[in-house]
Amino acid sequence: MSVEKMTMMNIVGKIEHVNDVLTDLLKSEKVDLVSAMTQIEKSHFLFDVSDENVDMLVDLNYISSFAKNEETQQLLKKCEEVTRILGLECDSRYADTRHDMPTKEEMQSELDEVYKQVIEPYTMLEALEKELAYLEDFHTNSFKEMEEFPLTIDEMRNMEYYDFKMGILSKEDRLKLKKNYENILAVLLHTGSSSEGEVYFAFYPKKLESEISRILRSLNFKEIIIPKSYSGTPKQIREEIESKKEMLHKEIGVQQAVIEDFKSKYTDKIKAMLGHIWLMGKVDEVKSYIAVSSHYFYISGWVAESDKEKIKAELSEHKDMLVLFEGEVSLSPPTKLKNNWLFKPFEWMVNMYGTPAYNEIDPTPFVSLSYMLLFGMMFGDLGQGFILLVAGYFLSKKSQLGGIISRMGIASMIFGTLYGAVFGLETVIPTLWMKPFENINDILMVAIFVGIGLLLISYTLGIINAYKRKDIEKGLFGKEGLAGVVLYVTLLLMVGGMLLGMSLIPKLLAIPLIIISVVSILFSVPLTHLVEKKRPLHGGDVSGYYIESVFEILETFLSMLSGTVSFIRVGAFALTHVGLFLAFETIGHMMNSTGGSIAMIIVGNIFILILEGLIVFIQGLRLQYYELFSRYYKGNGKLFNAISLEK
Repeated sequence: MSVEKMTMMNIVGKIEHVNDVLTDLLKSEKVDLVSAMTQIEKSHFLFDVSDENVDMLVDLNYISSFAKNEETQQLLKKCEEVTRILGLECDSRYADTRHDMPTKEEMQSELDEVYKQVIEPYTMLEALEKELAYLEDFHTNSFKEMEEFPLTIDEMRNMEYYDFKMGILSKEDRLKLKKNYENILAVLLHTGSSSEGEVYFAFYPKKLESEISRILRSLNFKEIIIPKSYSGTPKQIREEIESKKEMLHKEIGVQQAVIEDFKSKYTDKIKAMLGHIWLMGKVDEVKSYIAVSSHYFYISGWVAESDKEKIKAELSEHKDMLVLFEGEVSLSPPTKLKNNWLFKPFEWMVNMYGTPAYNEIDPTPFVSLSYMLLFGMMFGDLGQGFILLVAGYFLSKKSQLGGIISRMGIASMIFGTLYGAVFGLETVIPTLWMKPFENINDILMVAIFVGIGLLLISYTLGIINAYKRKDIEKGLFGKEGLAGVVLYVTLLLMVGGMLLGMSLIPKLLAIPLIIISVVSILFSVPLTHLVEKKRPLHGGDVSGYYIESVFEILETFLSMLSGTVSFIRVGAFALTHVGLFLAFETIGHMMNSTGGSIAMIIVGNIFILILEGLIVFIQGLRLQYYELFSRYYKGNGKLFNAISLEK
């Protein structure tokens, strides 16, 4: 339930072993690579000088980046084409990742052989399917309504005074045609349909060729060219097309059988070969991070402290290789979150706002518990919570959101038990705490107190984060720091005392505390510089700073008020949840039938689960992001992104 401690790993090894080492690192899924060139150039790539590694040190003067291998890229493209043809996956799982790995030349030769055997039948198959689609889409439909037409196509082609065209009009262009039909000196017949629109046959005098062509162009008429091989009547042409289609279907079946036969005979061998090629591509991809010299390669990457020994063990079989770990480096480490099964899904919610910085508290546990608390209060129902739990369980297999939904369901079930609500009904189980609709003031007050508690925890986390960053200004004198907490608590006690008609804090103590807190926030920068012994105290436009600070004080008071009052929505939605069901229940009673009442209860629950469930989810998210995160969380870190064999 924290940010894992990271260490920088530097590796130096002989250039001939680079592929094996990178394959092991990819398989481990424990290393987040950084640019070794950058590390070396900034003198961060350090190792002890000894007789054994003096050559490694000397070669550092002749390093360069790994050049992208165009041959590998070509292999990968051909690999993707073969997988597309055969319907296979190009996946490293099918490769023997270390032992008896074929050379690039061997893989090239094998792939060329496979490609040669499948490309010819596939090219023919594509051509046949294209021709079949052409026949089905255009020609078959084009003559659909002309079977009784007496003239042959050749007779129409040879007419002395008349000509014809066949083509397609879209739906919009058909409407234009209907509006202007009386102005067109041609006979236009609707003869069929295609995927692009409606097919028309235009018959017109030859002397009006240019005029008719102009009109048809204005209608976006897409002409269908009838091949010279078609010479009979429309009916004969349709029969000829049907015969040709039947022949094409047979030819397509033959080519498909050839490909399937090849695939069934050599699937395992092809998968292994494609897997090796894909693995080689992944290795080439991560080579962009490493540096090389004439004899050695240099790798830098972040590793979790807990994985250090495992990485050492996995790399131990490589001879003449140096593996070093550095605890303290100037480069900011990435963030690798470590949470238990209950909190893990909420990492998605945290990362959606921003990844925690390495020196920042992981907010996931607090977010998890507070979000479940807020959602449960707003959506408390044992039955509906169970539905969310089941739905979340199935969704969790595909998305982290499913894990969050299942936990929302658990929270809803807990508060449903406390409220005594099952699918909206409050007479099925006893109430263990209170019924929100019968205790309106109480539920609203509880919501406010829950909000105050969460805000105080947020202020505390903010102070801890500022301490970890060594940020005195934000931690001590900032509006979310110690000064802000003192101001907020003092105001709460004063306002609370006024509402209760009693003194919760003496005025002689409260007023000085408020003044000290406001002055601390107002003079936060000069006070910080005074503590850190920096000069000048302001370091900029003094008047501009104080004008901005005055507005910041006003904004602080407003945000404290709005942030606290904002949590009243938790109680309001708890009431809305009950009220919505009562509305559906009332409609059911008005139907004067048992079936009608049951139907409305079912409809009401579906409506509440989908619509109100979504709204409450968003409201809970809003309270986290705007009221809580703004007081303690920056989220400007970089997520740990380990290299792996996954796509």
